[in-house]
Amino acid sequence: MNYELFQTINNLAGHYYLLDTTMIFIVKYIAEFFAVLILCLLCLGIYYKDKIIIRNVLHTIIFLGIALSAHAIIGFLSQEPRPFVSHTVTLLVPHTPDSSFPSTHAMGMTAIGLSVYSVYKRLGTILLSGTIITGIAKVFVGHHYPMDIIMGIIITYILYKIYQTYISSYIDEILDYPKHSIIRILISTKQTLSIIKQSQQPLSKQSTIKR
Repeated sequence: MNYELFQTINNLAGHYYLLDTTMIFIVKYIAEFFAVLILCLLCLGIYYKDKIIIRNVLHTIIFLGIALSAHAIIGFLSQEPRPFVSHTVTLLVPHTPDSSFPSTHAMGMTAIGLSVYSVYKRLGTILLSGTIITGIAKVFVGHHYPMDIIMGIIITYILYKIYQTYISSYIDEILDYPKHSIIRILISTKQTLSIIKQSQQPLSKQSTIKR
């Protein structure tokens, strides 16, 4: 069933230039877009001194690390060959013949999507939709079986529930610890940069600003 569904999707590759180009673009760049988005959210949180944004981004980064660590362990234990290793497939994008199960993209992008969804429903929905589309694209270009994607999403969802139930509260305590609040440090970064920038201005300009 898994291989048959893979064939159904992958057999569409190599026939339509626009479809091939779109899927290749998704596989190559959508995950990077997720990473850039998280970085932009962190910068916005620091700029506007928004503790909610900063806290959510830090939780996202931490959970992403947990999800990718779990992926590495499961991948090492499973050693499932990729479709292009075991079968003749239409491979649109070259890839290293490492473990196919579970999908790195599926787990990483689901981790980001779920974390964002917990605070920003619309943006999170867009990211989770992008995760599903990317999963289909990974099957289309010949990198993964459908179950690699499906189980990657399910495993990450289970991990997220565990994180939210048992771990996130402890992370909040660390982030808010009075003596070295990470959130406070990040917010003060903007103020520090402003002071440094002002100190680099000519003395005449600084005196004008003070007046």
